[in-house]
Amino acid sequence: MTSPTILKDRDLVLFGVSNMLSDFYEAIDALGGRFARLVVNQAETVRPRTLSYVERFARLGIAPEVVAWADFQPRAGELYALGTTAAGRDLLMSDARAAFGVAFAAIVHPTAHVSRFVRVGSGVFVGANSVVAPGAVLEDGAFINRGVTLGHDSRLGPAARLMPGCNVGGHVNVGARATIGMGANVIEELEIGDDAFVAAGAVVVRDVPAGGRVAGVPARPMGS
Repeated sequence: MTSPTILKDRDLVLFGVSNMLSDFYEAIDALGGRFARLVVNQAETVRPRTLSYVERFARLGIAPEVVAWADFQPRAGELYALGTTAAGRDLLMSDARAAFGVAFAAIVHPTAHVSRFVRVGSGVFVGANSVVAPGAVLEDGAFINRGVTLGHDSRLGPAARLMPGCNVGGHVNVGARATIGMGANVIEELEIGDDAFVAAGAVVVRDVPAGGRVAGVPARPMGS
């Protein structure tokens, strides 16, 4: 496990495109770093109500270099981070490590409170105004969006995702690649299995099995 990365006056390269690029840039800027390059590993999907990364960069007034995966070469002094929140975040990290030998920084927004008694893995992101309580473990590639609370002694598995405003109680184990949706609540001492999905606004009061999908108050399997 690593500690959050010091970005002051460093060039940061993001791997992968997502709708969160503006949030990543805001965190990088707040930490005193520079968004130097974006590595595009696959074709971007622009939905009817979203903007392309070019349009978002224009709104932010920035122009990082954009480089295709096939053309990427590491440069001395750069730091690397995961710039995508999509499923497959863990695969992108492992592919980049294997192809380019890069190590991934952990980015923690300065308005977030992450206890110094939290173990933070590589490639982790913690967004603005989130709180991670002591004893928690954030495995490699775990993603925490804005305004999230993660209780004491809980664990986020590799590439697990906590969406804006969700609350996860203490002693909860969130499995690899699992997603907890916006505004959802997970009570303490539960197991959320690998690849599970908890819908926005759900209140989870019992374990969710691997691959399970739940929604509602209290949360029940989708379609039941």
